[in-house]
Amino acid sequence: MPHPDDECFGCASTIARYSAEGATVSLVTMTRGGAGLWNGRAAGDLRQLTDVRELELRDAAGELGVAFLEIFDYPDGALEKVEEVEGVQERFLGDLVRCFRSHRPQVVVTFGPEGTYGHPDHKVVSRMTVRACTLSGDPSAYELEALALGLAPWSPSKLYFQTATTMTVDSLQLPPQPPITTRVSIRGFAEAKLRAFAHHRTQTQEWEPLRKFIAGQGDIEVFSLVGAAHDVAEDDLFTGVQI
Repeated sequence: MPHPDDECFGCASTIARYSAEGATVSLVTMTRGGAGLWNGRAAGDLRQLTDVRELELRDAAGELGVAFLEIFDYPDGALEKVEEVEGVQERFLGDLVRCFRSHRPQVVVTFGPEGTYGHPDHKVVSRMTVRACTLSGDPSAYELEALALGLAPWSPSKLYFQTATTMTVDSLQLPPQPPITTRVSIRGFAEAKLRAFAHHRTQTQEWEPLRKFIAGQGDIEVFSLVGAAHDVAEDDLFTGVQI
């Protein structure tokens, strides 16, 4: 995810469900949210805001049952600049590759290429995550770092984009979303999303979009399997994965 609280919109209840069922969930957040608002107002001291938002993220992740949380400090609102500078882009990709090789996820979830509502940071994280999923399985990629850290190549079995239902697209006036391939039941875990978001106390201006997002989801969260055939219809992110 690009920012603190991004984990609460498209997949929070899915995280809570799989964690409760025994999956080990890692959350990687690439910025500390310093360009955000503080309850709808400019924060003023952005460093103070990042400190608070990091603490909020840690509490929200704990609420969802996240086992491992990695937080980076790339510039919120400027990830396009990160992508433009080759050396910084390599570092960004390297951080993602290290996370994949360290945590060895079978399933990775990130934003779709449209960034849900077009946020540039969301789009960058989508593109970089797709690339990192490939690089993490390549023994020649970041080879010296892997040797230094004792990390072996690792290829996730599946990569998903978060997506949205037609009702959500209409209510939030979103651009076209990735096609839905996977509908995960969150019955019994819908409240986990609200409890997690409640920890993001500086972000009350996001409550109305979150309410609309929840209303459009009903008792499912929806995802798009990257590279799937057009007729794929799943109800589990781990379908076909050897546990």
